[in-house]
Amino acid sequence: MIPQINLKKLIKRERIIQMIPGLMLWGSIIILFVLSFTYPILVIYLVIFYIVLFIYQSITMLRLVFRASKKIDSIKTTDWIEKLEREFGDTWQEYYQTLIIPIANEDINILKHTIESAKNIIYPKEKKILILATEKKFPNGNKISKILKEEYKDYFGKIIITIHSLKDGEIAGKASNENFAARFFYKSIKEENIDPKKVIVTSNDSDYRHEKHYFAYLTYEYLKTDNGYNKIFQPIPMFYNNIWKVPIFSRIIATFAAQWQMAITFKPERFMNFSCYAVNLEALSNAGFWDTNIIPEDERLFWKFIIAYGEDTKVIPLYIPVYGDAVLAKTYWQSIKEQYKQLRRWAWGASELTFSIPNISKHKSLSPYKKFQLLFEQLRNIYERAMAPIIITFGDLIPELNPHYQKLTLSYTIPSLLARIMTVLTIFVVLLLYFEAKFAPVKSEKTIFKKAFSYASWITYPIVSIILSSIPAIDAQTRMFFGKGIQYTPTSKKT
Repeated sequence: MIPQINLKKLIKRERIIQMIPGLMLWGSIIILFVLSFTYPILVIYLVIFYIVLFIYQSITMLRLVFRASKKIDSIKTTDWIEKLEREFGDTWQEYYQTLIIPIANEDINILKHTIESAKNIIYPKEKKILILATEKKFPNGNKISKILKEEYKDYFGKIIITIHSLKDGEIAGKASNENFAARFFYKSIKEENIDPKKVIVTSNDSDYRHEKHYFAYLTYEYLKTDNGYNKIFQPIPMFYNNIWKVPIFSRIIATFAAQWQMAITFKPERFMNFSCYAVNLEALSNAGFWDTNIIPEDERLFWKFIIAYGEDTKVIPLYIPVYGDAVLAKTYWQSIKEQYKQLRRWAWGASELTFSIPNISKHKSLSPYKKFQLLFEQLRNIYERAMAPIIITFGDLIPELNPHYQKLTLSYTIPSLLARIMTVLTIFVVLLLYFEAKFAPVKSEKTIFKKAFSYASWITYPIVSIILSSIPAIDAQTRMFFGKGIQYTPTSKKT
């Protein structure tokens, strides 16, 4: 009888927590509308305050992107093998580097590009391990993996193929697949008497391609970092492999995402592992690997490391790009749908509140300040993902709902003031273009018309931020509020 009561309490608690993002979102919208009829001046001052804060954050972000850009340039030109030998002697050669590549039903050309880049990573061949993690329900993935294993077997110490069968209670997706592959690998490593503490595993999407120095640079940072054992190492994802083939909205999302990842490396309180990252295999095992019944596997692993290792857990930035594919489907409309689903899946990370709040709040070794900081930043990210584009784009229009507002002198001066403030944001867009040109592959089309159209299309940035950033987040948070879920589907990506 007691377990049943506890179970009911647990379910009730999770439902209450699950409603928090929706309550913050729709509560804010309702409050703004109510205030527009009662205190319209307060609304406009709040909007101005937030826009000024946003501009300050944008300027800060660009400054940090410049800093990250210089670091990336330096990393790319460093001989990391020589640096390892000079500072760590032969010790570094004890470490194995492993890529886990979850495979669903990807095209062989996408996987081949990924493995080709892994082949070209400069690191002792016998210490390079490749895991092709396939799904039983996609037999073509296993067939392709066997072909690729035969073709590339001479370039790796070993290539392992795993076949994951979905079990009761598991959710189809990257998390359950990686969990199975990592557990299988851990067991096989132990059987070969290889110390799992000397094995570093990179969670790698099927389309991610690495720079040639990735393993050596990662090994250096791991050895240099105090207690690298329980740290998460995060390179900078850039969705640039097919950037000139994708629709403008996917290009804008990809460019902004890359630069956000660059900037956030200097904000340790907000920096979290995302999409592609590396961890020690023994530490991963002790933390419980990836959970199999969730969609946001990256964020969950972060919280599991915090729970397992306390405040000693940190996400260490690696100032080296890892290149992925931007969303691209067969038709323009399908690409929009696929991009929307991907962004909604990313926004589904808000569901992790049901895991983080109870576990972090009762964690014994975390200080009260650290608990507050972790949960505050999580809530902040959830809120801003949905609300920021709406406030910035439409915030000044909300008081217009009040007919009395039109009679105020402020109603004439505010639009002019906001127009000047928003003009500052054009600088932000121009610099986004600069960094896109710096890190994206060279565009093959050289005609003046196509170049001009390519740059002019960035005027759609505000619209894209609403339709393909804010709305997917609102969708996800509203679904959580009503207790509805989403289904994990691999994103369509074509080279």
